[in-house]
Amino acid sequence: MDKETLEESGLNRRNLLKAGGASAVLLGASSVIGTPFAAAATKTAAIQRGKKVTCVIHDLNPFFVPLERGFREFGKSMGWKVNYVGPTGQDIQKTVELQAAAIASKPNGVIFTRIDDKAFDANIKKAQSLGIKVVLTNVGSKGYQDLSVPFVGQDFVPAGKIAGIQGATYAKKKTGKTSGVILIGNFAPGNSALEDRAAGAKQGVAAYNASNGTTYTTEVLVTSSDEAKASAIMDARLAKGDVVGYIGTEFSHQFFGALMKRKNLKLSNGGFDLVQPVLQGIKAGNIDFTLDQNPWAQGWVASSLLAMEMSPGFKSFSYDTGSAVIDASNINAILKREAVFA
Repeated sequence: MDKETLEESGLNRRNLLKAGGASAVLLGASSVIGTPFAAAATKTAAIQRGKKVTCVIHDLNPFFVPLERGFREFGKSMGWKVNYVGPTGQDIQKTVELQAAAIASKPNGVIFTRIDDKAFDANIKKAQSLGIKVVLTNVGSKGYQDLSVPFVGQDFVPAGKIAGIQGATYAKKKTGKTSGVILIGNFAPGNSALEDRAAGAKQGVAAYNASNGTTYTTEVLVTSSDEAKASAIMDARLAKGDVVGYIGTEFSHQFFGALMKRKNLKLSNGGFDLVQPVLQGIKAGNIDFTLDQNPWAQGWVASSLLAMEMSPGFKSFSYDTGSAVIDASNINAILKREAVFA
């Protein structure tokens, strides 16, 4: 592997040295081909080959396309037999049933989402009692640590606070007003990730007010993942005339952006996730920002941690997939990166 490739992958000399002595030994070799390191890697891959792994998510919406890709790509590299399932639309009971079916199929490991702090715990504990390794991805919910399972995903309240500050900043910039309502959209009430982001967004707006002398208020607006339904709800709320911005706790800001364009409104608009309509909305200027949570890593990294648990048997750990802000300043690079998932 040459220096340029190392830099692009993040495996530069500094990062490898941080990883410890084993990485330093690797750097000292001109090639790993034919070395004990390569032999060990080959042996590990052979041990993984043929293992059965199922990923069960809570909603087959467009956000999860990169997650599924990461899961399948890692599984292919290991020679796993993979299965990826979920309900069409958030459905806790259906997700519980799909998890139970996955466990009954006797896999070596499972990757689950846990969108509340109770409904999925019996399945998780049953899997563990049967020796099935479990990793949570995308949503862990309060108390996941008590289940002794790792979680791969975003830290939702701090991410929401970032969104709140961004939303208030753009409200002042685009409307010139120092007061008004910033709506916080939620198309799946009860999903702990969205509820936590909403709580964080309220904190962020309050923090902006305290630092800038503004008096913006927040209001949670329950919308829908269906654009027509969401737009009707948003349009009815806009009729009151006091709204200065919108923060989607998911990707509903794409619907708000389209509505603003039709009505020729200039309000603050942002939210979460990198589905194509959101990215194109930033490019077009009817969405100001969105926060990334790296769903590809939520598939690929979750799978790698599961592999480590299955064989050789190392205890896994949680992994924060971040909350990078995407806006007009970096949208072109992000569009290029995300094109593989379009």
